[in-house]
Amino acid sequence: MATVCKGICVRFRATGYVGKHRYEKGQKRCPVCEIFMTYPEVRCPCCSIKLRVTPRGNNARKEIQKKRNCVWH
Repeated sequence: MATVCKGICVRFRATGYVGKHRYEKGQKRCPVCEIFMTYPEVRCPCCSIKLRVTPRGNNARKEIQKKRNCVWH
């Protein structure tokens, strides 16, 4: 069963951002709805897909992890 955007997430759409990455400011991205939003929960309010909190690009992901002090072994 495919998930579909119902349009509820538009209410939580993130406005702008200052800096290099949106994820630094706490914005999350829904892969189904294809928008960035400021939403406190882990899942999207309209399609229930888990929101992304880190970028997919390798270099950008490493930069974010350094700023968050993540240690991967």
